[in-house]
Amino acid sequence: MIAPPPGLIIIGAIHIAVALTALAKVLGYRVIVIDPRSAFASRARFPLADQIIVAHPEVALRDVPITPQTAVAVLGHDARLDDRALQIALNSPAFYVGALGGQKTRQARAARLRALGVSEEQLKRLHAPIGLPIRARTPDEIALAILAQIVAARNSGPSSIGSQPG
Repeated sequence: MIAPPPGLIIIGAIHIAVALTALAKVLGYRVIVIDPRSAFASRARFPLADQIIVAHPEVALRDVPITPQTAVAVLGHDARLDDRALQIALNSPAFYVGALGGQKTRQARAARLRALGVSEEQLKRLHAPIGLPIRARTPDEIALAILAQIVAARNSGPSSIGSQPG
């Protein structure tokens, strides 16, 4: 039996997501991009994505299975979109969940997620800031750092590679 390809769900159709989609496709990932803004989540911007869903993450994720072969990258930079997506992803069997944001963002996000019922154990699964610390500056470099962390997590199983709690 042939295993299905690993999946990558990207929340937030920002510039980093364009580069992340392209890199993930090179490595054989099935990529789904989710964003409620049709001007951003379009085939023109994401020609390599397997699926583009123009909807709020909590709606879109009702129909997108998250399995142990799925990574979730939350790139929206908007708590109204990111928090519910993270709550769903952290409550799933995804092998990887990561989110953009620095120290101040991470602390505020953790408090909001706790208020949504996310446990401390679930918060420990969150890779935030997302990506390996390679001093990435450009969208392409940031995408590389994110995908490198995803590959490391997938190849080593459950771990805390490059993550910092909540």
